[in-house]
Amino acid sequence: MKVWKKSWMQAIVLSLCAALLLSGCGDKGGGDKSGGGSKSDTSSPVSSGAKSDEPVDYSKYNAYLKLAEKINGEIEPILAVYFSNVDFSPEFTLTGDYAEIKDALQFYTSNTYLVEDALSYLDEKPAYPEADAALQNLGESPAEVMEALNHLASYTRFDEYVDDDMAKAPELHAELWAALQTYDAYFDDFVNAIDIMASQGRDEDRAKLLEDEEMILYHSLCMIHTSQDILDGIWAQIETANTETSPEDPLVLPEIDMTDLSPMFNDFQTAYDGLNQAMETESEREKVSTFTGKIGDSALDLYKNKVNSLYSRMGSLSEAVTGGTEYAEAFNSASEAIDSMIGGYNSIL
Repeated sequence: MKVWKKSWMQAIVLSLCAALLLSGCGDKGGGDKSGGGSKSDTSSPVSSGAKSDEPVDYSKYNAYLKLAEKINGEIEPILAVYFSNVDFSPEFTLTGDYAEIKDALQFYTSNTYLVEDALSYLDEKPAYPEADAALQNLGESPAEVMEALNHLASYTRFDEYVDDDMAKAPELHAELWAALQTYDAYFDDFVNAIDIMASQGRDEDRAKLLEDEEMILYHSLCMIHTSQDILDGIWAQIETANTETSPEDPLVLPEIDMTDLSPMFNDFQTAYDGLNQAMETESEREKVSTFTGKIGDSALDLYKNKVNSLYSRMGSLSEAVTGGTEYAEAFNSASEAIDSMIGGYNSIL
């Protein structure tokens, strides 16, 4: 369970890529499960904002991405906390503080519909061979894990575990352990396949925006993609440093080799400068409808805040990784800032 060493990392790069959901697309059979969604449709906008000549239905793509984001953005961090306090074995053995599990589950919601939605697209086109095969193998297991975590959340929310002196904890552990047997064998294949899907076509997307002279969107994507690549590069070095360690060992944070990362930070600076210049140019702002009309100025200011936050967090990350091994917090902060900018970017498409 090497992934459970990532407990300090609240959002890994995959979930950030997944946040670039293709815009303008509904979900199958009713869309937003929180109510009021439209049925699956076709639309031309894509995650880059580049314009397509043919309408494409991206509902399957988005359904897969949402499930992957749920797994890596919520389920895995909770499991990391759980198995930092409970022995990773079929029998329940408390090794830490059960209250930490309560804290991790405080705002948890199961969202099992994400599994049902993704599975409903398995046989539909377009085919994503690796992701389809991995999801077929996963089956209902992510929903089973979600339900097991939901039962744990109910058990801890009102301190029932204190009242019954942990009497029910072994039963809930057994439920979670059973759910993990299939899930753990295949979830990594699924999220890795989605990671590849989410990353494909990035160069083409940026090239199309540049060709269309959509400079705000172009430089925004350059900032986002370069930030993600930097986090990818750092995480790759962390994984290499932990190759020989066991899942129960603390995560080793190595000194980071900046040979490949320094040019990326330079590219990030170039993208930031280009984006600021574009946002200060009236003709470029007029190309983004969100930045026009009555709310245009306030929308632009909000977007600038997200851009500047990412710039600041990436600067802090650069200082942290060049200054030693105390960079976990800076890495987390940068991850959150990328996620926030992705949300802002999607809102201006």
